[in-house]
Amino acid sequence: MKSITKTFLDIEEKARQFFVRIPFIQAFLAGIGVIIFWRGVWEGLDRIGVTPVNSIILGALILGAVGVFIQTFIGNTIIIREVKQEKQVEKKAIKEIEGEVTTEETTLAQLSAKLDRIEGLIEKK
Repeated sequence: MKSITKTFLDIEEKARQFFVRIPFIQAFLAGIGVIIFWRGVWEGLDRIGVTPVNSIILGALILGAVGVFIQTFIGNTIIIREVKQEKQVEKKAIKEIEGEVTTEETTLAQLSAKLDRIEGLIEKK
């Protein structure tokens, strides 16, 4: 079993190195592979007479057994929540920066007015 696993890992590593230069082709072929695999499983289950309810139960058990069920569904929820939180933090930061810019513009305007007055006083002397 270890030699089969090592062989597949070696093939996978070589394929990854090859497809580094052409990731679109890799994604395209991966999509085809997933669809063909999914179709084979689907057809196979249909031929042995597995009902949709049994498919759901069997699928949930398999996904749970390999640790993907929770990871996939809950993991995506966590990622989405974190992205929303990051957006809120960015909005707050933008508002703070806008406030600082407005304050600096006001300060610059006041300094400019003072400089104009000082120049006026100097010119009068």
